[in-house]
Amino acid sequence: MAPKKKSNDRAIQAKGSEAEQLIEDYLVSQYKPFSVNDIVQNLHNKVTKTTATKALENLVNEKRIVSKTFGKIIIYSCNEQDTALPSNIDPSQFDFETVLQLRNDLIELERDKSMAKDALDSVTKEPENEDLLTIIENEENELKKIESKLQSLQDDWDPANDEIVKRIMSEDTLLQKEITKRSKICKNLIATIKDSVCPKNMNEFLEEIGFEDI
Repeated sequence: MAPKKKSNDRAIQAKGSEAEQLIEDYLVSQYKPFSVNDIVQNLHNKVTKTTATKALENLVNEKRIVSKTFGKIIIYSCNEQDTALPSNIDPSQFDFETVLQLRNDLIELERDKSMAKDALDSVTKEPENEDLLTIIENEENELKKIESKLQSLQDDWDPANDEIVKRIMSEDTLLQKEITKRSKICKNLIATIKDSVCPKNMNEFLEEIGFEDI
């Protein structure tokens, strides 16, 4: 019987020139910069970080790739490549002025698209035409209910209540003034206690003496 494969066996990892070629091919295929950690992770640990670091140093020294340091991080990328257009494409259609014009056209189209979307959203928020009559009818019924309730209140109103309302409002004004006055006195009293008694915890002290914050 063949021996069972141990669960901790590791896949064979590339080293030396094999690791260099693997990393170079990956950078060329992606055509964008990566850190050593990204390269190791994206290659699914086909190379160790130590091997990758050494391979990248060799590739840079041999000018097969380029690197740039940002603080404590080194970023690696393949050498700049000439992008070849398909044979059926006229290169003159992709000069700087043409590309710039296409970019401006794209920006204009995106702006028009955004405006059209806003207009569409505004229209779709409005009720459907067939629903307008129902909505108007419901609003009119609600208005009639309010008018009926208001009329009922007016019919049942006793002129003698005017004096009661005025008296209540007057007493409320006096009460508010008294509350403001007493609140000021209370704050001054608390300040005096704080300066003279100097309790360790003012809130606990006020609670002990039965003070209620209103």
